[in-house]
Amino acid sequence: MEKTDLNRDQLYSEDVFQTLMEYEIIRNIRYPTPLSLIYLEMTPHVSDGEIPQSVSFVFETAFNSRLRAVDIPTRHGKGYLILLPATNASGARTVCERLLEIFSREFETKEGKSVKFSLNIGVASQKGGPILMKEALLQAAESGFQQSCLKGANSIVII
Repeated sequence: MEKTDLNRDQLYSEDVFQTLMEYEIIRNIRYPTPLSLIYLEMTPHVSDGEIPQSVSFVFETAFNSRLRAVDIPTRHGKGYLILLPATNASGARTVCERLLEIFSREFETKEGKSVKFSLNIGVASQKGGPILMKEALLQAAESGFQQSCLKGANSIVII
């Protein structure tokens, strides 16, 4: 499923995300600007313990509607990747803090259940230029995520 400008509640497919990430990295090597990558996983919490099927849709719609049009989100395994072009570590922290604030509230699913989310967030941020590498950015974001898991729910680790 690909994200379109007309329908902001969808995510980019993993293939399209990889292509766009490669494009952004090539552009950043030539025209150095900061670039950040967020890796996050959410854990839904409902009062009766039964997680409804629509919980991922609720989460994706809520976080995607708060991103800029230039941000590039995708599903990645059990989590999500969000590429933030022209965003330094400080800007990425602001995005992450906004996500934590948004998901501290309750949401209603299509099934009529109230759900809250806890997040673990890892962020990799680089200045751009000739040393920028896709694999290093991905590994750093995943490392930040793993450190966030060790710290506990609703934590952010920036590498």
